[in-house]
Amino acid sequence: MPKQPDNKNQSTRHHNRRSPEPGQNHALTLNGRIMVLLLVIGFIAAGCGVLIYKLYTLQIRDAEQYRVQAAEQQLSDTQIPATRGSIYSANGKLLAKSSVVWNIIANPSKCNQDYVAEASQKISELLNGSVSAEKIQEQLSKTNSQYRVIAKDIDMVTAQSIIDYANTKRITNGKAEGDPDAKYETVLSMYKESSSTREYPNGMYLSSVLGFCDDSGNGMYGLEKSYDEKLVGTPGRSISSENAWGYELANEESDTHAAINGYNLNLTIDDTIQTVLETELSNAIDDYDVQNRASAIVMNVNTGAVLGMATAPQFDPNDPYNITEPKLQAILDNAGTALTEDDISVLQSRLGQDAVADIIADGVVNPNVTKSTDEEGNEIDVPSEKSQLQGMIREAEWKNKAVTELYYPGSVFKLMTAAAALDSGLMGADQQFYCGSDLTVFPNTEWEHSYRCAEGNAHGWLDMAGALNHSCNLYFIQVAEKMSAEFFYNYYQAFGLTQTTGIDLPYEAKGISKTQQEMEQVETDLYSTAFGQSQKLTLIQMAAAVASTVNGGYLMTPYVVDNMTDDTGNVVWQAETDIKRQVVSEEVSEQIRAMMENNVGHTGTSNDLDYHGCASAYVAGYRIGGKSGTGEQLDWKGAYKYRPDGDYRKAISFAAIFPADDPEILVLVMMDDPRWIFDNASQIVAPVTGNIISQIAPYLGIERDASYDSNGSVEVPNAIGTRWTSAQVKMNAAGLSHRFVDTSDGDVVYQYPAGGTVVPAGSTVYLYTQSTTDATTTVPDATGKTGTFAAQMLKVSGVNVAISGSASDRVVSQDIEVGSVVPYGTVVTLTTEPDGSSDAQQDADTPQDDAAQDDTPQDDTPQDAAGENDQESTTQDDTGSDAEQQ
Repeated sequence: MPKQPDNKNQSTRHHNRRSPEPGQNHALTLNGRIMVLLLVIGFIAAGCGVLIYKLYTLQIRDAEQYRVQAAEQQLSDTQIPATRGSIYSANGKLLAKSSVVWNIIANPSKCNQDYVAEASQKISELLNGSVSAEKIQEQLSKTNSQYRVIAKDIDMVTAQSIIDYANTKRITNGKAEGDPDAKYETVLSMYKESSSTREYPNGMYLSSVLGFCDDSGNGMYGLEKSYDEKLVGTPGRSISSENAWGYELANEESDTHAAINGYNLNLTIDDTIQTVLETELSNAIDDYDVQNRASAIVMNVNTGAVLGMATAPQFDPNDPYNITEPKLQAILDNAGTALTEDDISVLQSRLGQDAVADIIADGVVNPNVTKSTDEEGNEIDVPSEKSQLQGMIREAEWKNKAVTELYYPGSVFKLMTAAAALDSGLMGADQQFYCGSDLTVFPNTEWEHSYRCAEGNAHGWLDMAGALNHSCNLYFIQVAEKMSAEFFYNYYQAFGLTQTTGIDLPYEAKGISKTQQEMEQVETDLYSTAFGQSQKLTLIQMAAAVASTVNGGYLMTPYVVDNMTDDTGNVVWQAETDIKRQVVSEEVSEQIRAMMENNVGHTGTSNDLDYHGCASAYVAGYRIGGKSGTGEQLDWKGAYKYRPDGDYRKAISFAAIFPADDPEILVLVMMDDPRWIFDNASQIVAPVTGNIISQIAPYLGIERDASYDSNGSVEVPNAIGTRWTSAQVKMNAAGLSHRFVDTSDGDVVYQYPAGGTVVPAGSTVYLYTQSTTDATTTVPDATGKTGTFAAQMLKVSGVNVAISGSASDRVVSQDIEVGSVVPYGTVVTLTTEPDGSSDAQQDADTPQDDAAQDDTPQDDTPQDAAGENDQESTTQDDTGSDAEQQ
């Protein structure tokens, strides 16, 4: 039976609930409403406070920050790159130029990867396939990167087309075009940045002087480094308004500040002279197996202007990181294998014993990265020996040897000792000292030292001219002894040899020499310095010092930049001759010139009765002064102090001036460590210097002396059976040019024209050391051309020319038929007659016109004949005769 509810208990529960007092319900409702209202008011107040604070931060505290951000979003600020200035030779030849190019940069971390494949294909098409779609996609897919280079060195039009494509907004939510719900976004993050490329149209030509620029356009070596601030220019800016899509507003004006392009450099370097120097040095490197490069300077002794400065071998500034010396590259290629004795010698010669000591210590160049620890004990990678060596070789190739490297000047320095002694008044040129082949100083003391003359020669009693002519060491030791360390060192400083010259090229080295105190304490240091064996100097230091001994005594600052011009051609800076001081008097300078001319003589020959120690530098018709120097490199250490033949390594040099009676030009040539059967400067460098003078003196218009008939004929010397070096000296002395048809090595076995043949002055004799068979050429048609131009044209073809008539008239006939095959050196006689045309009409017969019609040389100027035709190129002297490049 169901249990009935307990009504009593239920009643009791209901009774226990307290009933509200009358009016109590109304009070509770009112209080709740008040609380809610207070909460609402609090929230509103807090919201207002936040709003007020936000307005404060936006409009007051951070107003400037947001104004800048807004401006950045609304304005496009583009940098306008400045074009780096160009560099020109003294003849106006373009040597270096810049072009503005653009790089395309991507931020893959902000690129929508769903569109990367399609975009890569399109961008590759815009680049005309120069960068593959696969390569672009690979770069754009690197989402952990914010900077990837997509394309480099492209033109502005192509770059802008890529950026326009990248900035095009695309629908990213799948809606159709025109759908109001379509979401447009930029799916690629790309921009362009300006850059520039530096070009050197002539490759290796003058590279050690020009230097090069790095990938950022900064000058690294040479003039590019020393004149970097002048060349670089000032970038401009263009500020314009743009819309939310990133496009420039069509009706808004932009605020543009044009870039100021860099200044152009116009050099003192002459094209023809530079070409001659580089050609002769390059041949000397090969002919004499020069281990540590060669260098040469041609300078105006009266202004300090450098007309030519060459180092061989050279590097290519268009590709400066490519090593151009085969021996050095072979060592790198063979890294990991045992170094040969020749490898070690080459590395030490080119880079220095101390610099490569650790690398070659175990006889192997290690190609592998090694491990080490830093100061904090962390393991680090150490670049491989191969990598280190590669960097050292590159820097060695970039150096301008004439300015940055030191050498022992040897007996060329005797010119300064002689000039100082004469100017001091302590002795005259007639001062005699005795040479008995050796001299012992401070006998029977701890400072005892014995000196000897080169080759052990005993010269007997000599005056100063005789001592310079015989290059007598013992004479100049006694000169220094008479002068004392104080007098000697004062002049040493006055010649600028304790400081750099100040030439406008970077990294100029400062010579190393003994101080006055050292010379006083150890007088043998004084004696050795007097004949050039205790000091190491740069070639440019020696050039400036030698020039001061012959130009009236004035020490000048050498320079290679003549002026700077702006875009419009206005000269903004002009170099001026900088005379530092007068070191010796005009009278002393005149005496030095006369003694230097006596060294060379006037015949190109030398014998016991008429000795001229520098006769090998003689060129017929020119008054040349010279001094040779053979410096022993005494700072080498250990087994490599000597060459394989047991003798010291040597630096050999030759200084020449012309005209000797009133000098204008100095030629200074140096070869560092040659390995030939002879190693004296008078036997090697003097003939090379003579070859240089034989080409540049006619080009410069230096007058020949009265004994030389430029329109006459000369008898060809017989060179068969003589060494090739002696053969070229014979030709220079006879007023003839020469060219080796096969190789310049060994004895001459054949020549054409033959010895005894009478030819026009200045003709070229072709010498053979390997073959007795004539090399041949085809005679071109010279008729209708001016005699001057026709002679030039035929000489380039390898034949000599005689003109019957005036060279300014037209050729009416030639004695050898057009198209004939003849030996190199054959003399073709041209007959000329006036054609009644005016001078202006004759002048219109330009080489360019003739070249276009007859496939003849492009210019009848010496520089093109010298440099444009590799095998048989010649230069024209002032008589229309040629001066061969060797």
